[in-house]
Amino acid sequence: MKKISTTCLLFLLFSFSLVAQNNSDWLFDDAILPEVHITIHQDSLDIILDPENIQSDHEFPATFEFKKGTESEIVENIGFRLRGNTSRHSNKKSFKVSFNTFESGRQYRDLDKMNLNGEHNDPSIIRSKLSWDIFQEIGFSAPRANHVKLYINGDYYGLYINVEHIDDEFLQDRFGTDAGNLYKCLYPADLTYRGTDPVAYRDFMANGRRVYELKTNEDEDNYADLAYLISFLENASDQDFEQKIEDYLNVDGVLQWMAVDILTGMWDDYWFNKNNYYLYNNPVDNRFEFIPYDYDNTFGIWWDGIYPGIDWATRDINQWGHPDDDLPLTRRILEVEEYHNRLNFYVDKIMDEVFNETILFSSIDRLKAMVEEAAEEDVYRTLDYGYTIEDYHNSFDEALGDHVKHGLKPYITTRTNSAAGQLQLENIKPVIRKVNSETTGNQGNITLTIQAVIVDEDAPEVYAYITHPSVQEILLVDDGTGVDSEAGDGIYSTSVNFEEQIDAITFHIEATDSQNKTGRFPNNPSRSLTIEMAPILNTILINEFMADNESIIQDDFGDFEDWIELYNPTNNAVNLKNYFLTDDFSDQKKWALPDTTIQPGGFLLIWADNDDEEGSLHTNFGLNNDGEEIGLYYQDVLEVLLVDTVSFGEQFDDMSFGREADGADTFMFFDIPTPGTSNAGATSIRDDLSTPQSVELHQNYPNPFNPSTIISYTLTNQSTVTLQVFDIMGREVATLINGERKAAGVYQITFDAGKLASGVYMYRISTGSFTQTRKLSLIK
Repeated sequence: MKKISTTCLLFLLFSFSLVAQNNSDWLFDDAILPEVHITIHQDSLDIILDPENIQSDHEFPATFEFKKGTESEIVENIGFRLRGNTSRHSNKKSFKVSFNTFESGRQYRDLDKMNLNGEHNDPSIIRSKLSWDIFQEIGFSAPRANHVKLYINGDYYGLYINVEHIDDEFLQDRFGTDAGNLYKCLYPADLTYRGTDPVAYRDFMANGRRVYELKTNEDEDNYADLAYLISFLENASDQDFEQKIEDYLNVDGVLQWMAVDILTGMWDDYWFNKNNYYLYNNPVDNRFEFIPYDYDNTFGIWWDGIYPGIDWATRDINQWGHPDDDLPLTRRILEVEEYHNRLNFYVDKIMDEVFNETILFSSIDRLKAMVEEAAEEDVYRTLDYGYTIEDYHNSFDEALGDHVKHGLKPYITTRTNSAAGQLQLENIKPVIRKVNSETTGNQGNITLTIQAVIVDEDAPEVYAYITHPSVQEILLVDDGTGVDSEAGDGIYSTSVNFEEQIDAITFHIEATDSQNKTGRFPNNPSRSLTIEMAPILNTILINEFMADNESIIQDDFGDFEDWIELYNPTNNAVNLKNYFLTDDFSDQKKWALPDTTIQPGGFLLIWADNDDEEGSLHTNFGLNNDGEEIGLYYQDVLEVLLVDTVSFGEQFDDMSFGREADGADTFMFFDIPTPGTSNAGATSIRDDLSTPQSVELHQNYPNPFNPSTIISYTLTNQSTVTLQVFDIMGREVATLINGERKAAGVYQITFDAGKLASGVYMYRISTGSFTQTRKLSLIK
């Protein structure tokens, strides 16, 4: 088990989140034009649309229906209201749908809320969609979006863009945790210094609202982390800033956002207008992430009255921000030569890969063909600026005047040509964008796997420099050998084995290019990455259990109850605080183990009697002798981690089911059980029930893997086989074999993880009454 050192959280980035494939992907599919139908009491709708209530965020109950082709899903009793800032004053309104307002905790396809944006400034109704797609293409943590047709009480309200809401679900999906502070930053959120007191930032108000609005951890309402970041921006010397800014902020992410701003001509956010962005203090590494939003004012949308003489299609990419305002975040970053060079590198890279006529024109044509009929029928589109159907079609190829300074396609052509001529390209240091690491095995045989995502002009040499428990220099490769899954994908990998007892592993990564420029991770040379070897997962095992105890052993109250035996196969004592047992994978922390210790080679007997009032070793669940599963979990700092699992079929009177030998992989039935002692004394005279004689599920290879791995199994008898993959919440994510009749033999099947998130998964084989489960680790 890996545990993040609290002193080194600043840099250790884990991709092993426990998030399965996002159920909301279905809602943002842009291959088809869906419909959203809102049914609401007419009096409520009249109140929402009353001009006197423009600033109201009061939510009214309504019914929501999402139609996609022949599919339709309905959610009753949702909340419905206006959303937006200046768009509230438009004739084509924007709306927010809330699925948990009236039913606390409810989600619809993993979403709490949905934003339906009217895009009244954009005659093409496509600009923000293109912007969000660019962010998705470069792998940036930004909202997803797609077009929808909106109906309210059966009336067509027009073509809208459904933009993902930035909230705790968004944070969980992108960063693996929503435990940090999320700040919504609106005008005039300039990140200028207001002193060291966090209250000065909390109480900074404009237009009757907080400029920096805390959207998570509201009860604590503590702005100390934001004050700390801004104080560093103000007070750090140039040398300290260059060495330590990445301790506070994901600078690489900021530079990617700046490059997209430059190309899309986005001016209504931090860099020019001190507006429209989020900051999230990610507790995984204690660094802030910059999250943009509201990209409708892009691709040549501009009002000269805001600041005359600016053409965003030709503006110098190296003098891009506000001409008069001192905005410390972007100013100080670009004062660092390496970051200035990297920004130019990203502008060039994004133009090469995404922002060019070939790719964007094709995307525009596809989307326009899909939505143009819905846009033509959208009468609300005409109300704010008088856009006609002809204006809609012309806006793709020509300027319309007023605030539409460029046609959509001409803007792209002009921007790419001007940016190409303004580039100041210098060789950059290799960028070590992300480091993923995982430990597997037990003390005395621990394998550390490291992956580093590298961005550079060429293929650099990459090394992990381990400083504890021993000094080692380990080469990371991107050639598809060893644990590296794919050659040339920019993900460099290695593994190293430790055959001694260790308390922690400390290392950093360096990448050196052909011009001898070296990038380091962490960037601060005084810091390293540390994995502390806390109670190691895979040590405590479910060794034996009985689900039908008629006369074998009595508990301390004289009752014959079901039981579970835990075993410590290591040479170290393991405390069970923060461990949990469950018979329901969707309830991982169902029963907390007591604060007790299992000695090396020791056993602990737990009574699974659904009577936890009888003592600390009595669970709040029982075992089903018809078959079910037992899970053992550990609560880490940020997540609940899988330790061990056992799947079982029908059980029999006074027979236990246990590992063939203590800690062994194979399970079998025992006529003479050994509760609380070694399985060496157990016997099985019922060969017909000894399931390893008929089927065995083998460990997948490679493991960890990305993106595919081989799962093999052995049948000694003809059997009907089902092979499934689950996340650790017990949700099925893949069915590899579905009830197929197989002859005796050895079989292999390739599991391609596709879009699954990194993390620990379980794969389970079922043949009649027998099931067996193993773990696999996906690293992306």
